[in-house]
Amino acid sequence: MSKDMPVTVGSVLSTQDISAWFIKNPILPSLAETVFPLIKSEQTTWKTISNSSNILNEAADPMSLNSPIPVSTRGGFSEVIGEMTTFGKGYEWTADQIEKYERLKRNLSQFKNASAAAELLDYYGADLARVRTAMDAQMAYMDWSIVSNACNYSFLQTNSPYMQGITAMDYGVATWQKDAVSASWALDTTKILDDIQYYLELGEDKGKEYTYIYLNKKSLGWVRANTQIKNQAITLVGSLVGADVNPNLEAINTMMESYFDLPVKFVMINEKVSRESLTGVKTTSNPFQDGVAIFAQESKLGHFEWNQIPIIDPTKETLENFYVVGNYTRIDPSYAKIYGKGRAFPVIDTFADNMYVKIDATSW
Repeated sequence: MSKDMPVTVGSVLSTQDISAWFIKNPILPSLAETVFPLIKSEQTTWKTISNSSNILNEAADPMSLNSPIPVSTRGGFSEVIGEMTTFGKGYEWTADQIEKYERLKRNLSQFKNASAAAELLDYYGADLARVRTAMDAQMAYMDWSIVSNACNYSFLQTNSPYMQGITAMDYGVATWQKDAVSASWALDTTKILDDIQYYLELGEDKGKEYTYIYLNKKSLGWVRANTQIKNQAITLVGSLVGADVNPNLEAINTMMESYFDLPVKFVMINEKVSRESLTGVKTTSNPFQDGVAIFAQESKLGHFEWNQIPIIDPTKETLENFYVVGNYTRIDPSYAKIYGKGRAFPVIDTFADNMYVKIDATSW
């Protein structure tokens, strides 16, 4: 197409194109979405209620036959309410890029072959993939960073320029739920199994049976290199691990179930998210904090609650997953922007049950 011919920017990317691409390119749920499954809400606020009582097996009171039944203080419930946040990501198309897209569409219409279809799909699919990646990465970032910060998300205000409006708060996690080990798990000589035994027993005293220990890949590396862990893996797992290699996650979890006589296992969080700071510096890291272990009773720690942003023009926007994907266009000069936009927030439903442990021997 010559530069002096008009460009129909409204057809740069239709909602049918977007939906077709998502259908042809499905993705499996990430671990973040499994641990924090998506739940749609009709409200722009989120709420969770947890039993905050930790009295274990409270016994009935002796009484005479003719006396009224004794009444005790009822265990309390904690209700936490917060606001969802809006986030998004967009990628621009210049006039030259729009013209190339229109040319690829004409090629497909004319030749109707797999090569032309693949070229068109790759051209606009690259931006759709980046939009989807950005939205999923933001979901994972908020999920893991909040829960590994003992459910306190005040740090979001300093780490993200687009979250300054979030009120700094935390869930009011009880004092007993936050602790630090006496010797860092980064040291090969630390008795990691002894620490785990201590927190399992502490949980039992509070009516909790911890069977999941969440940590990131770096922290799991400390566990794999630990002398006590390696010796027990060799002793109890035998052929699964040799003396000259660090045991893998499967071997460690097999050993721990036998060692503790409980289905206790580590869950490794291995996510990478790139973010831009207030000063414009981009860094890539695991949003689950280094040196933190979360002891939990179940595989789901909460949910990711979302509220749909209204679609004003269905020809420009379509709902995909928990966010809207759209195409903004301008006629003169020719310009387009492909974007994703969502409104959501992680909700830690298990906040009153989990144990949050600093395993690098530093206090919270």
